[in-house]
Amino acid sequence: MTLLDWSVLVLACFYVIFALDDLIFDFTYWIGRLNGWWERDVVEQDDLDAEPQRKVALLVPAWSEAEVIGGMLTYNLGRIDYERYDIWVGTYQNDPDTQAEVARVASYSPRVRYVVTDHDGPTSKADCMNTIIAGLQAHEVACGERYDLVVMHDPEDIIHPLEFKLTNWFFAREPVDFVQLPVLSTSPKVYDLVAGTYIDEFAEMYAKNMHVRQRLTPFVPSAGVATTMRRSAIEELIDETGGLPFATNSLTEDYDLGLKMAIADRRTQFLSQYVRVKEEDDKTRDELIATWAPFPSTFGTAVRQRTRWMSGIVFQAWEHWKWPGPVGLKWILAHDRRGPLGYLVVLFGYLLVLALVSYEWVRTFYDPTLPAVLQHPAFGTLFFVGLLFMINRLLQRAIAVRQFYGPGQAILALFRTPFSNLVNMVASFRAAWLYWYSQATGKPMTWDKTSHAIPPVVARSMRLGERLVLAGKITPQQLMLALGAQRQRQRPIGQILVDQGAINDSDLRAALNS
Repeated sequence: MTLLDWSVLVLACFYVIFALDDLIFDFTYWIGRLNGWWERDVVEQDDLDAEPQRKVALLVPAWSEAEVIGGMLTYNLGRIDYERYDIWVGTYQNDPDTQAEVARVASYSPRVRYVVTDHDGPTSKADCMNTIIAGLQAHEVACGERYDLVVMHDPEDIIHPLEFKLTNWFFAREPVDFVQLPVLSTSPKVYDLVAGTYIDEFAEMYAKNMHVRQRLTPFVPSAGVATTMRRSAIEELIDETGGLPFATNSLTEDYDLGLKMAIADRRTQFLSQYVRVKEEDDKTRDELIATWAPFPSTFGTAVRQRTRWMSGIVFQAWEHWKWPGPVGLKWILAHDRRGPLGYLVVLFGYLLVLALVSYEWVRTFYDPTLPAVLQHPAFGTLFFVGLLFMINRLLQRAIAVRQFYGPGQAILALFRTPFSNLVNMVASFRAAWLYWYSQATGKPMTWDKTSHAIPPVVARSMRLGERLVLAGKITPQQLMLALGAQRQRQRPIGQILVDQGAINDSDLRAALNS
């Protein structure tokens, strides 16, 4: 065989190995669907309401989030349906703008507390989280009351109003240390290819892959958001690690956390749960309790974010943990770490296909005397098998996307896959370079976070009073007085605020148009 023949054969072998790896997820998932493995009874909201509430601490690490943090805290504070919780925000000493925004919300919401690192940022999310935990511990000692559950979220997350009630109810019934809820991307515009790749990948992860991981392995990774842990588990991690529960030498402390739990034989759980929610007209609807968040919509920001994921999951996790645990854990680690090699195969595959198509084009239309390539019949079989694998992969992803986003986005997912491969390809190579550079120079890799903006769905649904408070036009006390007057006078809240002299007509118009 020629060098070209061998090249095609090697690429085909790698492609088949990776495709078979994916087929394990596909077959297990559909067998589970047929046998009802993934089904959970819908929980009545009354059952969640009746469960005695544990005290919850919501941890939010924040670096350079001044544009987002105030609005998102206000939005979630006004909608979380739970009484016994506090929000702990971690900020950096060289980020006064974020500190000021958090302090402004804390001035009218006693639930909000914040801590400041004693060093400049950015370092890593883990470092910021450890600072929050230290502040939380000091608060517990001072007030003499401990939190029962600890929840992780990012500043841009849209937290489901019933999330805390659901996890509170679940922890009362199951001896688990760690629960991960679904995390989904807010729906992008049809033409937004970059943001669309996130809904494709996250839909497949939380519609299918997390179920399979739970079934076949002891390792359920944390997404870093919508993750709830028992406070006692955090305490044990502190004891085991000498005071630092989150690994500061990892850019993916969330993934590292789940791996620690698996290695220590702590029970972890992926919880995909529908709740029968009560509506005002006595009707009900079944609603998935999940976190929604916006993700990057430009090629550069998506590459930066995925570089961090690749660096932590592939390179740092391999460096720190190697291949621990039983066969199931080793297999899933190999699956998670295959990214750079897999996308290298994809790159050479794209280049090879482009070269072969170009050659056949020239041979067919310009120079029929050129010899044919890849004449061995085995290559025809390999092409057919590869085509079947590709069609299956596209269909599996489209089915997952349809479950959360409907048929329109499912169809678009078929065409976004090559673009998703391109983003991940560049991120893999960038992660490899940054990891090599860090190893060569001894300089630690730092939190290369992407910038965030308040999600459009949040901006549209912000109440008028919340907008005015955020804009600094009224105080929370003025809003409360106006709401009290509205219950008696049944007039629009904006007009009542104008009548009370809290704002003028131009302030009202600006808030309504914002």
